[in-house]
Amino acid sequence: MPPGRRGPRRRLSLTLALAAATVLAAAGCGLGSPDSKGSSGEPPHGGSVTILMPGEERGLDPFTASYSSVADSNRLSALYDVLVWTDPTTGGVRPKLAESLVSDQTSRIWTLTLRSDVRFTDGSLLDAGTVKANWEAHRDPSVRSLVGGPLQKVQLTEVSALQLKIELPSPNANFDHTVARNLSFVAPRRLAATPEGRFELKHAPVGAGPFKLKSWEPGRELRLERNPQYWQRDRPYLDEVVFRVDKDAESGNKTIRAKRADLTLSTDPQSIAQARADGLVVEDARLNGGLMVAFNVRKGPFQDPNARRAMALALSSTEINRRFYGGRDDSARGIFDASSPLANVNLAAPENRPEEARALFAQITANGKKPFVFRYLVPDAGKMRDTAEYIRQTLEGYPGVTVIVEVTDMASLVTRLAGNDFDATVCQLWADDVEPTIYQFLYSKAGLSNITGYANDIVDAALEDGRRSTDAASRRDAYTRLQNQVNRDLPFWVYSSAVIGAVHRSDVVGIQLYNDGLIHFDAIGRR
Repeated sequence: MPPGRRGPRRRLSLTLALAAATVLAAAGCGLGSPDSKGSSGEPPHGGSVTILMPGEERGLDPFTASYSSVADSNRLSALYDVLVWTDPTTGGVRPKLAESLVSDQTSRIWTLTLRSDVRFTDGSLLDAGTVKANWEAHRDPSVRSLVGGPLQKVQLTEVSALQLKIELPSPNANFDHTVARNLSFVAPRRLAATPEGRFELKHAPVGAGPFKLKSWEPGRELRLERNPQYWQRDRPYLDEVVFRVDKDAESGNKTIRAKRADLTLSTDPQSIAQARADGLVVEDARLNGGLMVAFNVRKGPFQDPNARRAMALALSSTEINRRFYGGRDDSARGIFDASSPLANVNLAAPENRPEEARALFAQITANGKKPFVFRYLVPDAGKMRDTAEYIRQTLEGYPGVTVIVEVTDMASLVTRLAGNDFDATVCQLWADDVEPTIYQFLYSKAGLSNITGYANDIVDAALEDGRRSTDAASRRDAYTRLQNQVNRDLPFWVYSSAVIGAVHRSDVVGIQLYNDGLIHFDAIGRR
């Protein structure tokens, strides 16, 4: 981490940050998972945990997986572990499979140093060449990785067996967040470096994580067993982790109470509140981003900014919250959460002005004579389907407007977004920091992660200014410019703020969320 970092929830002084880093490095501690002992000591070894996931796997390899906590990232966390991770209590980036990730004074040259005792389940060593091979695969256009954009024009050099030099094309004081979020899952070099190896990896994932593949029924169940060669020799505690697909996400609490599962991840504020009321245990975090309608501005009807504005003005996040989330969610104000020190809390995206919407739709449809038709792509999840139907009914109350709701599974949705095959879609964005998630979502040259195709010079400049600084006030000034421009252009409309919760039984212990809601699987146990 560059000196002087301030996290999104708590700003550490430079002195404290440097002192903590020095003590931890000298003692050789604090480099792995967070302490999960609690007041009653470590959990015993043994046992199994079953986790409900709302969608099937897009992939179990680092190159085709969907990097979201409720999609594939938690599966990958169990199989691969992570090089580095973002600590939500400080906003700082901490090492795990790596020993450190630090920059020079310019923030353009970074050095990744790896632990010397990490091996993959096939026996091969995690070294600098392995990380380089993985990152080079991510940026290969033929691989179509969803996270390869930030690696374009980056020069990678093996300094030694355990050190990788990373030369960025321009300064980025927050590059460690990019690694933590998008580049921390790595596979053996022999599998990552060739098309044949990557094909093999799709069907038989090989990682250095606390668990390894036992059996896999795609779309139904993934069963993982303890990795006896895991680098933290006393971990993991569990013998087995089972991921089970359950597309009826709203039934998760009931399934856990009935002891047919142990844990689920929820982004639904009503479901999280109900879990607490039902006596289940919840670890949760508020993030930037949220649940939104994302418009395809590259082609189709939403190339017209008036069409995007008309749709936002026709809808109300407060009404959607009341109807579908039991009024449990705070009113969404845009892509920044009000609790973030990077947000300008005086700014809010326009919405809920039906008469202005009526005037715009009348202009677009020539007073109802010229049809305005668009496809609204949503995942096969009950509440999202219901919300989409409400949006359809509301918009079709305006003459000439027709909404075609297309429901698909999560893996197909990600594939269609990558192929630019949509007019508007539901997008869930969870971001502990602007870097890298919001940057990649909005930056014009970000590649596949900019699913809307939005491009604006003012927004690009604000994103660049924000990434060059670790000072919260300077970054907030940059992102205020961003908020103002995005509120004018409306490439998306946020209707529910971002929250992630791990809901589980009380006998499941050691759970701590990191990044956007991932779990350290080596630390989980049962009592």
